[in-house]
Amino acid sequence: MVRETYTSEFLEKLTCISKEVKEKFGVAVWFAEILGRRWSYIAGEKAEEDLFLPPERVQLSDRLGVVIEGEANVEEIVRFIKERLQICRPPEP
Repeated sequence: MVRETYTSEFLEKLTCISKEVKEKFGVAVWFAEILGRRWSYIAGEKAEEDLFLPPERVQLSDRLGVVIEGEANVEEIVRFIKERLQICRPPEP
């Protein structure tokens, strides 16, 4: 059996943040668990259509990253996400 790294409550929070980013900035973002070089999807909304620009990957912590799909101010989005994450921290593994 696979051990769950993040609680379902935290994953719901990430999905909520993803929706807020979509509404505020007009771009899709999704969160990934970082396992070495692999980024595995854990929550959020992917872009509904194919985009010409490659997605931007930003590492938020040792094990959590965000993928931003679409043309946007990456620094502003990351700042917004980090502020929202301060409210709900994941448990330490």
